[in-house]
Amino acid sequence: MSMPKEIVILFGFFAAFVFINFVIYLFLFFKMKEKLFRELAVYWLLVLFVFIIEGGVKTGELALSLVFIVNILPIYIMSNFLIRSYDMNLNAKKYVISSFVVIVLAIINDQLNFPFFVLAFPIAFVSAMPMIEAIYHTLKTKKKEASFVQKFMAGAVFVPGIFCCFHYAIARNIPGTEMVGYGSAFLNYIIASIALPVFVIQELNREKTEKLELLVAERTKELYASKIQKEKLLRVVVHDISNSLQALILQTSRLSLSRDEKVIEASIRMMKNLDAISDLTKHVKEMEHLRAKSGKLHPVSIDECFSEIKELFCERYQQKNVHLHFINKVPADIVIYVDKVSFIHSVASNIISNALKFSYPNSEVVVTATEDNGQVHFVVQDYGVGMSEKYLTSLFEFEASFTTLGTGGERGTGFGMPLVKNYTEIFGGTVSASSSQHKEASGTRIQVSLPAVVHRDHATSLN
Repeated sequence: MSMPKEIVILFGFFAAFVFINFVIYLFLFFKMKEKLFRELAVYWLLVLFVFIIEGGVKTGELALSLVFIVNILPIYIMSNFLIRSYDMNLNAKKYVISSFVVIVLAIINDQLNFPFFVLAFPIAFVSAMPMIEAIYHTLKTKKKEASFVQKFMAGAVFVPGIFCCFHYAIARNIPGTEMVGYGSAFLNYIIASIALPVFVIQELNREKTEKLELLVAERTKELYASKIQKEKLLRVVVHDISNSLQALILQTSRLSLSRDEKVIEASIRMMKNLDAISDLTKHVKEMEHLRAKSGKLHPVSIDECFSEIKELFCERYQQKNVHLHFINKVPADIVIYVDKVSFIHSVASNIISNALKFSYPNSEVVVTATEDNGQVHFVVQDYGVGMSEKYLTSLFEFEASFTTLGTGGERGTGFGMPLVKNYTEIFGGTVSASSSQHKEASGTRIQVSLPAVVHRDHATSLN
């Protein structure tokens, strides 16, 4: 019995359509070497194989029912394609066993002269099972939320696909139904061909993202290990330098006992430089110690800080005839959590020393503390020489550290402000700077902002 002309034309059109898809994905695989394209090329090749096999079988209930089982090959690949996007896989062994069972069952039913529906329904059900499982996981998966493309694949491709399977079991042996069956199947594959490119792009992006995340995690782990190693090396180097410095300072101090004025002057200059290096190594030690105990910061009131800072700088400011003013607008029950010694001697001390260093005699430096939006803001404003934009942009960078003479010829290490930034960040805060060199309004403003914490017990103890 020959096939109707309409079905022959439909078969020819669909064979060309499937073959074009096969060639496209095969070309993409050889071009890009992506596994997904190889799987899709195999998928379209199997689709072509299935329709050729089905088109060649025209009579015989057993043959018509058994031939449909080959559909499970492309259906399994397509369904697993979707399932894999949820980081799962279909159980291939389960479907191999199920296919074998329904084939045996169909042969037995044929021997018992059961109607075509009884022979074909188990085969149609097993063929549809991968699609049913894919839809189930799309709707129920907890692993991650299904995207629009995944839902479209499940709804627009697999639901009609399930219909085609059961339509085959019900109507394939009825004359005149071939056009409906083949037409709906062809339409289903056309919809799949539209959805697949979008899905492939999404999957490639997902795979690349996962690879990138894995690479970032590995690099982060390597960098962390490198950081630990560098910190250990830094501790060893600083310890050794400190020991050598102390010996060198002791030897240099003995030169000051010389009667030669040139030797005495040279020893004084050497002592200043050695003291600067010693201060720097001390800062590094303190920072390493502070990082190790950063979880053990303590509440400190602003009044406490201002009181100790006044004692430290009162005499030095008087010597240069610069007026130092303190303004505290922070409520008594607000504290900051810091290491008190480090905050006063390394953060506040560096900023206020710099303000003094670059202030003109008979000028003033104003230190203000305010609280706003959960932050305590310490602002040190001087009216000295100011800084250029070039220096201001690299003020807090160790790599670009620089030092200039103060208005009284004072020297520095150039590491003070980078240390301020490091300490402030350890305390969970931020630091910023602005400056002007205009004659009418020259000067520099440094602001340190730290988290404000209500601590009533601390305020009560101070009172």
